[in-house]
Amino acid sequence: MSFLTLTRILLADDDHDDTFLFREALEQVPVETRLSVAENGAQLLQLMKGADAKPDIIFLDMNMPVKNGLECLEEIRGTAGYEQVPVVILSTSVAQYLWESAYKGGANLYIQKPTSFKGLIEILKMCLLEKAGTAMPVGLEQFLITN
Repeated sequence: MSFLTLTRILLADDDHDDTFLFREALEQVPVETRLSVAENGAQLLQLMKGADAKPDIIFLDMNMPVKNGLECLEEIRGTAGYEQVPVVILSTSVAQYLWESAYKGGANLYIQKPTSFKGLIEILKMCLLEKAGTAMPVGLEQFLITN
């Protein structure tokens, strides 16, 4: 008998196509997961409040309506019990002010959204199997991942 550890993932992304691809890519990663999806930052915070267990990792889209990724990050880090939950920012933009703000705000990784499905699978494998993004980055060179 094997006991698989369930990895609870919380994804906040307002783009339905990106969410669909995330789900599909996640199925290609050999990890038992439970994915909860929020369409914006405010919905993410409501999911956090109503959850029976904390997520093992949170993926945040940077550009969302209502509350963006940086605003969510600030609230996540300010919520009791969530200070150490790994947060990975996903964004099409690698503007320096964004990733520097995410770094200072306590994100674990800032990843430029991959341009291919295979790239997304590799990112998820890196985050879930290799546990990249679960520790606080030592420096910016370990924090920013671009295409």
